[in-house]
Amino acid sequence: MAASKQEWLIIVSDHPNMLDKRLEIRPKHLEALTPHVKSGTVAFGGSTLDSPLKDNERMQSNGSAMIILAESEKEARGIVEGDIYAKEGVWDVGSLQIWPFKSAVRQPL
Repeated sequence: MAASKQEWLIIVSDHPNMLDKRLEIRPKHLEALTPHVKSGTVAFGGSTLDSPLKDNERMQSNGSAMIILAESEKEARGIVEGDIYAKEGVWDVGSLQIWPFKSAVRQPL
């Protein structure tokens, strides 16, 4: 019998001064995430910010937060570590925090 899937809350910081690189490779990051989103493996994800967004100002991202549905922490970690942001040095994988999580409410944008 396969283990049941667990939600994992992921927080990972960017290395300093990575905003330009993050934005440059973002299309590849999102393209690679598409199958994980369609399968329900990635239930939520986005940038963490230095300050709230303001009209006509560039976002100041400092990392990412996401919810991954996986059978183990190791599986969730593998998804993060296999991402282009990790491979290209945008994310500081050494800062990676993973917690078992249970969503109480989830709504689409």
